[in-house]
Amino acid sequence: MKVLELAGLRGDDTFIYYRRSYTATAKIQLVMQTVDIKIAFTIEMDPLGQKTIFVDYPAGTNFDYPVMPITKALKTFILDLDNQGSLPSA
Repeated sequence: MKVLELAGLRGDDTFIYYRRSYTATAKIQLVMQTVDIKIAFTIEMDPLGQKTIFVDYPAGTNFDYPVMPITKALKTFILDLDNQGSLPSA
């Protein structure tokens, strides 16, 4: 399982300076197929500079793969994009 890209990545306006929210469509390569999953995610920075990423799936999202590995791979992919400065500003 591998995250290929985040298509349609869009930043949402937030009024809290240490939180950034985004929506996107994640293209994920599973064992035998590639699926597109709509996601919403938030990156929150604590006072010590540690980033926490929260990933949400819209209600009714179903995919034939365990959720935990997909969520972990998405968090790693999102963190890499953020560290590279590739995420759009809200």
